[in-house]
Amino acid sequence: MISSVPLSALLTVLYAATGGYALLRWAALRAGLAHAHGFYGDQVAELSHLVMSLAMLAMVWAYGGPAAEVTQIVAFTVFAGYFLSRLVSRRQGVTARHACPAAEFHLLMSVTMIWMVAGMPVLMGGAAGPGGSGGGHAGHAGHGGQAEAAVGGAPVAPVPVPWWAVALTVACIGALVVAAAFWAVRAVRHRPVDAPAKRMLAALTPRSEAVCHLAMSLGMAAMFVTMI
Repeated sequence: MISSVPLSALLTVLYAATGGYALLRWAALRAGLAHAHGFYGDQVAELSHLVMSLAMLAMVWAYGGPAAEVTQIVAFTVFAGYFLSRLVSRRQGVTARHACPAAEFHLLMSVTMIWMVAGMPVLMGGAAGPGGSGGGHAGHAGHGGQAEAAVGGAPVAPVPVPWWAVALTVACIGALVVAAAFWAVRAVRHRPVDAPAKRMLAALTPRSEAVCHLAMSLGMAAMFVTMI
């Protein structure tokens, strides 16, 4: 999807790292090792980060199709509903051990992923005229409205990108940048927790989690920028 090979490679490394980190945190939470090593978390949140990282990798390399798009939209809608329910539960006095940390952030990421998948054909000209590729992941290497299709040897005028789609994308970028700034501050201010930990679990600290969220926010913002 991205015409720049260096940017594609950078995002590949970034989301491979965030996906691996989310998998490790999920495994630690699943095995009941997290609390003993000084951190809390939510298994669904880590699973959503893993799925999100895999989805972003697929987008970077234009792998997917209509079935994959529908599956992603359904999955991230379910995740969004879960994080919304966690926000409601917080108001009902759920303890920190059972609460979802930063549910607002996870909700934001899920919603922006829904728009990224659903809005990609509109933003990148996937449904532009006869002969267009039509897919959200495949066949896109430029900006929205720049696709051309040849019908009988004559180029078809590009379909303009709706203003509301651009406005919504810019709003998503702004929200992700704000989230990245929040996690950057958290990463800098956080004090390491003195807790015994195994070699791999020692990396699963609130600071490393903040860095992971920071990377995911910036990576998604960069992907949105390539789409407009």
